[in-house]
Amino acid sequence: MLKDKSVAARIACVLVALGIIVVAMVLPEPEGLSFPGKMSLALLVAGILLWVAEPVPFAITGIAIMIALPVFGILPFSSSEGTTVWLAWVSSVIFFVLASFGLSAALLKTKIPMRIVSFLLRFTKGNEKRVIFAFMAATFLCSMFISDLPCSALFAGIAVSSVLQIEGAEPGRSRFGRTLMISIPYAACIGGGALPSGSSMNIMAMGMLEASTGIQISFLDWAVMCTPIAVVLLFVAYFSVVLVHKPDPLSPKTLERIAEFSANKEKFDALDWKVLAIFVLTFGLWLGSNWTGWDLTGIALLALVLCFVPGIEVLSWDEFVDSVSWNVILLIGSVQALAGGIRQQGSASWFLQASIGKLAVGAGLLVVATAIVVPLIRLFIPVGPALIGTTLLPLCMIGDAFGISPVFFTIVVAISASTSFANGLESASMVVHKYNYWTLVDYFKSGIIPTIALMILHATVLLPLVTMMGY
Repeated sequence: MLKDKSVAARIACVLVALGIIVVAMVLPEPEGLSFPGKMSLALLVAGILLWVAEPVPFAITGIAIMIALPVFGILPFSSSEGTTVWLAWVSSVIFFVLASFGLSAALLKTKIPMRIVSFLLRFTKGNEKRVIFAFMAATFLCSMFISDLPCSALFAGIAVSSVLQIEGAEPGRSRFGRTLMISIPYAACIGGGALPSGSSMNIMAMGMLEASTGIQISFLDWAVMCTPIAVVLLFVAYFSVVLVHKPDPLSPKTLERIAEFSANKEKFDALDWKVLAIFVLTFGLWLGSNWTGWDLTGIALLALVLCFVPGIEVLSWDEFVDSVSWNVILLIGSVQALAGGIRQQGSASWFLQASIGKLAVGAGLLVVATAIVVPLIRLFIPVGPALIGTTLLPLCMIGDAFGISPVFFTIVVAISASTSFANGLESASMVVHKYNYWTLVDYFKSGIIPTIALMILHATVLLPLVTMMGY
């Protein structure tokens, strides 16, 4: 990223982005597109450049674009009627993400993740490949309910302080260490796509879908459509890392210590039981929302409130504040504002008619192309919210012209936004990379097979599942 380069290189990148905007200002408006519509697309292109190169933090780029929206007449700062920059910025997604940070912090204080690992290790029977799958399964299960980043960091820390330390696995040389430490961020990202609660990208995509089409995806419906795909991906990712990196056998000493570790049944204390009860209640309400109609974000906020109720108090205010990534909050809001401006100016519709709308593209080809192209785009747009904000609405409009449910595109974009098997520069993988067990090349090589599997599953299985659920 350019943030690690010289000041001159970062300034040059910013100047190129500004140049894109200036050129767009002086070019004539294409037929059917207004000046604000033209400038909304220019801001989108400039934003993608800055998000990819990152000469400034992601959130700062988003804020700068948000400020520019009223300057070019795309969205006003204030208005007696219609959408404003601030209304486009604020949404239920912001509050869900805030709640998810707090719930993740509460869960990470408990013995629950460690208990899951120790339980699964009982079934490894001294096999190094089964040990790797045990860690993947534990990470996968927890990531269904907490964010990918803290989940990946948690289980990487458990791996380093337990089995890798016992084995004496040397960073950069141990094949077992390399395989295990690549498999953990893979499992975290895969688990995040199984349920709406697993990733803020899921909620953001669902929110944009509802805002633009009025279609709501329930918690249970998402689970039915996405969990089977996630389970298949988990096994594919496991076989890929094992096949590519060929973990070396564990020593008898390590096998003995793993048996002791798996037999550890440290009792839950009051904190553990309280957090577990909150998560069980929350999950039950999420499932029940299919019939009650309760809002997923409202349920998440209720769970967050319970964390602070006197007598429960599983989280302090300082712990909650420390857990919140304001970079993510600001970025999501500003991307939503840009997407709102593009939608209001009709820029996505114009782009559809001027390009893909003129091509003789069939529905089947569009499904396959989306399943393949969106994950590839993700390799070059390192920010999940940016991928959602720039691709979801145009794809939904294109799909509508061919009779394809926008729910299909929502799921493809959301899962691609939170999952990149080949790009080791993602946040969930970088918190593991710091232990130096693998290189970016190692990560890329083992990510090719699961990336292809993701494309195939989305191209063949997802749309029938969407149709089966009545969307």
